[in-house]
Amino acid sequence: MTTETHQPENSQSTNFSNNNQTTNSMNHETHRTEKQSANAITLMIIDESGSMMSLKRATEESHLGILQKIKSECTEMPNLNQYVNTWLFESHRIEECQTLTKIQADDTLKSIDLRPNGSTPLFDAIGKACTQLEIAMSNLKFQPEDTMVTVAVFTDGEENSSRIFTQGEIKRLVTRLKTKGWSFNYYGTDTSVEEMQERLAFDGGMVMEKSNDGFRTGMASFSMSSSKLKSNWLNDWMKEDFQE
Repeated sequence: MTTETHQPENSQSTNFSNNNQTTNSMNHETHRTEKQSANAITLMIIDESGSMMSLKRATEESHLGILQKIKSECTEMPNLNQYVNTWLFESHRIEECQTLTKIQADDTLKSIDLRPNGSTPLFDAIGKACTQLEIAMSNLKFQPEDTMVTVAVFTDGEENSSRIFTQGEIKRLVTRLKTKGWSFNYYGTDTSVEEMQERLAFDGGMVMEKSNDGFRTGMASFSMSSSKLKSNWLNDWMKEDFQE
């Protein structure tokens, strides 16, 4: 039963599209002199702890499904440049397995490869992924007024092994990034969305069953709600452009 709330180090990265886009090549696209297109970044932070072994296939397939939906959005929303960044985490590694990558309508996509092990350093994963993405966006001259960032955490457990970031530090980080237009969503099995809103200032998400069907349903729900959010945001962005 699912309920929805409305509202690493030195690792080798994998490119999930056949474009072999490099971050340097994106500079001219993210720093525009005319408001012709906006940017949408999807940051996925996925639990790879040992308990995820039974959910490995469903999570990999669902991640690919999210990428395929984003690929289709390239045609549906041609004024929106689509980027994806994916991190995996467990107590032995917090790894950026998909560097910030632009998705194109003609890309050939492939899924992540989970290697479940260890425990759940949730705070460290959120902290590292978000701070690294913020640095990359700054280096690439993404303009906050022209860029939306959607963060989704997928996990079957609770925080139990972070060493760098505390709960308070993550809540302050999330709160600060939300002032820049970021949104944060929690898709988990052991903690309610309301609790994550209180503890970490997240915006919404879903409580999932700890099963393959539960993860497929939850990740598909994120894909659909994220697509709707992008469409609404893009419409508002284009209206503001017209008014200017």
